[in-house]
Amino acid sequence: MSNGIGKIRRWLMSIDQPLLLIVLLLIGIGVWVSIASTPAVAIKLGLNPFCFVKRHIAIIPFVLLLVIGLSTLQPKHIRLLSCIGYSVCILLVFCTLFFGTEIKGARRWLNIFGFSLQPSEFLKPIMSVITAWLISKQYVNHKFNGIIYSFLTLLLVTLLLLRQPDVGMAVILISTWMAQLFISGLSVFMITFALIVGLASLTGMYFVLPHVAERINNFMFSNTEEHDLYQVEKSLEAFQQGGLFGKGPGEGTVKMSVPDCHSDFVFSVIGEEFGFFVCLAVIILLAILIIRPVIKSMESTNLFCFSAIFGLSMQIMLQTIINIGSTLHLIPTKGMTLQFISYGGSSMLSSAVCVGFLLALTKYNSLHEKI
Repeated sequence: MSNGIGKIRRWLMSIDQPLLLIVLLLIGIGVWVSIASTPAVAIKLGLNPFCFVKRHIAIIPFVLLLVIGLSTLQPKHIRLLSCIGYSVCILLVFCTLFFGTEIKGARRWLNIFGFSLQPSEFLKPIMSVITAWLISKQYVNHKFNGIIYSFLTLLLVTLLLLRQPDVGMAVILISTWMAQLFISGLSVFMITFALIVGLASLTGMYFVLPHVAERINNFMFSNTEEHDLYQVEKSLEAFQQGGLFGKGPGEGTVKMSVPDCHSDFVFSVIGEEFGFFVCLAVIILLAILIIRPVIKSMESTNLFCFSAIFGLSMQIMLQTIINIGSTLHLIPTKGMTLQFISYGGSSMLSSAVCVGFLLALTKYNSLHEKI
């Protein structure tokens, strides 16, 4: 018994405890918000009002096991696990193109033993680790073309994502890769060239992919009658109704008109029922989750940990900006969840992988590992 307590104490002493506390607070807020948001969706589908609440709570033990289990690993184990995970996820993403469930014109989900899984979600943390490893390996061994290999791994993922299609996920992965190249010391000329290619690709997507053009047009020309911004308009109405202190838990009415109030537009439910100050608190918690690991990574004496932590944190930042920005009509709408708060098993488990990696890589021994 004392041996078990000793192991728990050593584990707690080795990880970034404030970071773990932030995650636990976000999970707690997620349960709180799930109780407020999911009954409206369940009732519309003719299900038990608390059906989705039960599912949300049921996934939490697996989330905690992932966070704790991954946080005990050493960097070499994380690299190995990411390589295995990359191969499995690539295979599953490929399968979605043929056997995936089509939702809103996209095939991103696989039904496995009654559980709806989005494999591409897990590629986000995995790709950050793999690209960081390949790039850092090139700086140790100049004969190893790590940047080229990282580009090829990213290219394969991007092509599969665009076939689903999932442009938002592809943009996050490409942006993270470019940021990792930049902090790793790639020349300004190469970064500028990559930015130009990236912007050209985004412009090309507007003309080639109709759904991308539609969302951008909806955002740019929202005052015209021909574009439907129903969810966004209802989301903004929810924030207006909530004001500073909110209408109170369960008292929101606008959520009944928002189809994705439990997932992509969950922030609007927080705004209506809990008000501006709780929204601000959520943003602050997410900001700490993003910034704290980056600050810790500056202590690192090896490029792999520094680059991987930066990539993982940047992914959380981009996903947060996309979710909240879409909800507030600051950017074109893009279906993306809010970490640990939105309903969705794949999102919760993917976020757990990301945080588990961060807790493992920000440990003192990891930061000073010799490559």
